[in-house]
Amino acid sequence: MKTDAVLCRHGPLYSPPPLEKGRQRGKPCGAASGGRAFTIVELLVVVSIILVLMTMVAAAASAARGSQKKQATQALIAKLNVIIQQQYRSYASRTVSSAATAALRAAALRQMASGDMPDSWKEVQFIASGSATLVTSGTAKFPLNAAQRAYVSYYNTISPSPTNEDAECLFMIVMIGGVADCLDCGGLGIAEKGDTDKDGAPEFLDAWGNPIRFVLWPAGFQLPPTGGTNFFSLTPPFVSGTITSAPGGIMRPLLFSAGLDGKGSTVVNNASNIALGIDCGNPATMTNPAPGGLFPEEVDSRADNITNFDDEVAK
Repeated sequence: MKTDAVLCRHGPLYSPPPLEKGRQRGKPCGAASGGRAFTIVELLVVVSIILVLMTMVAAAASAARGSQKKQATQALIAKLNVIIQQQYRSYASRTVSSAATAALRAAALRQMASGDMPDSWKEVQFIASGSATLVTSGTAKFPLNAAQRAYVSYYNTISPSPTNEDAECLFMIVMIGGVADCLDCGGLGIAEKGDTDKDGAPEFLDAWGNPIRFVLWPAGFQLPPTGGTNFFSLTPPFVSGTITSAPGGIMRPLLFSAGLDGKGSTVVNNASNIALGIDCGNPATMTNPAPGGLFPEEVDSRADNITNFDDEVAK
């Protein structure tokens, strides 16, 4: 008797079920399945596409982070700019009783602004020495106000270096001197700050961790930076009468961040403005190099800088 059963002494151990009509038993292992496997080339193409997509996603994420940092830096500069420009505008309406001419009055006002908003430690040293004089009198000592006394006291408690002195002076003006009746100014007390050169004098920091820079009299400032044209007029601030035409009008204080690359390549002040006497803050006499312009020994890296005047150019 024929059977497909597997037999043993006591009978069948296993008998496969009968096949249904139209069905076949499973194929042995190793038999062709009828499907086609991926080739190496196809796998490499898929992997390449995945890598490209991952790169695009990473680039988009990086661009988003960069945009967020730029916006955060712009917001901080805008807050600081409101404080600084408010204080700066206040000098235009002040009286100088001893001024014999309009030019001398303007020079005296620029000296006052330099004393209240110094952008170098040498300015603070000059004030502390007691040698500062008003150009209108020639001999009268420059009177120290509460903010300037606070600067001198603050300076005597630290040992600042000249590396980031303009940025450190900006921090001092806002947080120590309290210019424009502002001691904290809408949350600046919790703004990003640090001491990047480890000299004991902190700075406001941009979103990339670099100091927000400050130039009180930016005579050489150019915007756009590649245009080769100075942004501000050669007419000295606070002078009445005809103003030499310029895109930015009369010179005003500059605040800027070096941007993503951390390179500003911009000239900042490292001397006393008050010591210049009648030429204090006079753009026509500020040359070789003029503050706010391109530093002559550096490659021009100003393209990604963020300044307090960018919105004026964008309009």
